[in-house]
Amino acid sequence: MHPRHLLSPLLSFATACGAWTPQPAGVPTDTSTSSSGSSGAGTSTTFEGTTWPNLTDWGAAPADLGLPEPTSTFGTGSGGPVLTDTGGEPGIDLSVLRITEVMADPDGKDGGATSPEFVEVTHVGDSPLTLGGLVVIARSWPELWMGDLGIGGEVLLPGERLLLVRYASPADLPVPSVLREGEVLRAAFADSGGLRNDDGVVGLRDQDGNRGDAVLYGAAQPAPFDDPALWSGPPAAVPGAGESLCRVDLAVDSDSAADWIACAPSPGELPDLGDDTTGAPPLPATLAIVEVLSNPPGPASLEKHAEFVEVLNLGPGNVDLAAFTLADSVEPEAPGADPLLYFSGDGGCAPSTCLAPGRKALLVGSLYEGPVGDALVLRTDDNALANAGLGNFEAVVLRDDLGELRSSYRVWRDPLAAPDPATQEAALVRVAPEAPDAPESWDFAAPSPGL
Repeated sequence: MHPRHLLSPLLSFATACGAWTPQPAGVPTDTSTSSSGSSGAGTSTTFEGTTWPNLTDWGAAPADLGLPEPTSTFGTGSGGPVLTDTGGEPGIDLSVLRITEVMADPDGKDGGATSPEFVEVTHVGDSPLTLGGLVVIARSWPELWMGDLGIGGEVLLPGERLLLVRYASPADLPVPSVLREGEVLRAAFADSGGLRNDDGVVGLRDQDGNRGDAVLYGAAQPAPFDDPALWSGPPAAVPGAGESLCRVDLAVDSDSAADWIACAPSPGELPDLGDDTTGAPPLPATLAIVEVLSNPPGPASLEKHAEFVEVLNLGPGNVDLAAFTLADSVEPEAPGADPLLYFSGDGGCAPSTCLAPGRKALLVGSLYEGPVGDALVLRTDDNALANAGLGNFEAVVLRDDLGELRSSYRVWRDPLAAPDPATQEAALVRVAPEAPDAPESWDFAAPSPGL
């Protein structure tokens, strides 16, 4: 289950943050259509001409943004709560966060009520991550400290996205300004300074100044964004008006323009980009349920601790199982259909619920205690599989996020036909992964989950 917190509503930012110095010679002029001033809570600050951050700004504490005190147990580092770090180590693991989409030039007024700018960050790691200590830096947004946004105590689970949304006017802020919808945590704020349309940068750092992921677009950037450890080669191409800049592959991070492509805006959703060089759609993936243990050895009271369904990706493409469901009926609206949540293991691709060709996923209830081999392990949202556990003669049906049937077991004309699981405390294994779901395609074997 996702952690839920009652979050204080987000007000507009009161001041711009960080120190500012004149534009250095030889750096491209400001081509942003957005102003760099910030307004809200009865104050207004305007900066004349093009503005650039100092070297010291990367690690500098932001100004007090005049926001209400968030309900957080984190320490205060800069006028907003951040994760307290008493051990000298970074308070947040930046390596598991990747910027996945930037919308700098939406259709309509930048930051308008129906055309906000946004930055999307995705958790590509394997463990829950508390957001305290994360700082997002984007020209010409103010520094965004998660504590100041009221989300310093929020947790991202593997595969979940953080969506930061800028409106130009406080009057246009959604209510509530912080909202969790499924796998997306959205935090909206108001500021008059918008992302630069033609030459900008978005980066991540922690409260100690340690740098994380970044994307540069349009033109070379001034210090500290000119660090070769941050970005390699020329900047990413600027997308057209109304288009986003999207990461091509979550599993690849070369810190270069090769990681990025123009795409249709998809805030909070990982876009289907196809092949960025040929325009071809992504490779399809064929899935097969290859092993089912519905009558494990031992007493019936312990069956939930050992039941499993094993799925093999036959390729040729990767497949994300995050929105798949498992049911014990072929009916599209089967009662008790279980969502699949990341539990452990590695499927060979990103995000954590992705399964690469040739890899296996083990689908289990939350009480499962059996072996897992080297499989990606996904659990249901309760203690058993498919509506209170697998019955000996029940079907097993795997559907994707569109409700399409991707593989099945025991969807037979006669579900009582042999092989009969009630006669043996053993697994039923598909004789060949490509074999159809028919009685003759299944045989008994010793359980071998994940092997």
